[in-house]
Amino acid sequence: TVSAAKSLTDMAVNSAAYADEMLTQSTVTGMSVESLQAYSYAADLVDVSLDTLTGSMAKQVKSMSSARDGSKSFSDAYSKLGVTVANADGSLRNSETVYWETIDALGKISNETERDALAMQVFGKSAQDLNPLIAQGSAGIAELTDEAKRMGAVMSEDTIASLGKFDDSVQRLKQGSEAAKRAVGTVLLPQLQTLADDGVSLLGEFTSGLNSAGGDFDKI
Repeated sequence: TVSAAKSLTDMAVNSAAYADEMLTQSTVTGMSVESLQAYSYAADLVDVSLDTLTGSMAKQVKSMSSARDGSKSFSDAYSKLGVTVANADGSLRNSETVYWETIDALGKISNETERDALAMQVFGKSAQDLNPLIAQGSAGIAELTDEAKRMGAVMSEDTIASLGKFDDSVQRLKQGSEAAKRAVGTVLLPQLQTLADDGVSLLGEFTSGLNSAGGDFDKI
C-alpha cells in the first residue's frame, strides 16, 4: 500500500513538473500549452528535442523579420525556398505557418549540402538537428500531433494550469523543508560541535591504542 501510494504521488509530482515546463515554454515561445504538448509528443517520436524545435522556431521569427527588413542573405534564403515571410501590408505572416512551409521546402531540396546551408541560414546552428523533422515533413508531424490528441497526451490548459499551481506548491514545500533543516542544524550546532570535537579525541585515543597493542588481541 505504501509503495502504491508513493508511486501515485511520484506520478502527480512528475506530471506537475511536466506542466510547469510546458507553461514556461509557452511563456517563452508564445505558443499555447496544447500545441506545445502535441509538438513534444511528435518531436520525441522523430528524435528531435522540444528545445531544438522551439529554439528553431524562435530563430526563424528573427530570420523572417530580417528578411522583411531587407537583409539580403535572409531574403535570398527564403526566395530560394519559395517561402513568403510578409503579408501584402508588410506585416509578418503567421510564424508557425511559415515554419512548416519552410520545413516542407527544405525537404524538396535533394542536394544535402545546399539544404543544410539554407536551413542554417533560416534556423541557426541547430538546423542539422532538424533533419529528421525535415524528412518527416509538415504532413507527417500533423499526423503525429493528431495522434497525440487521440492518445490523451495533450492535457487541457485548465489541467496544465492546475498542475502548474501544484508544482509551485511542491517547490515552496521543498524550499521550506530546506529552510527547516538549516534552522535545526543551527539549533543543534553547539551540541554537535562538542560531539565532533570529542569524537576526534576519542578516535585519536583508539588509533593509539591499536598501535600500542602490537597486534595483541587481548589488549585490543
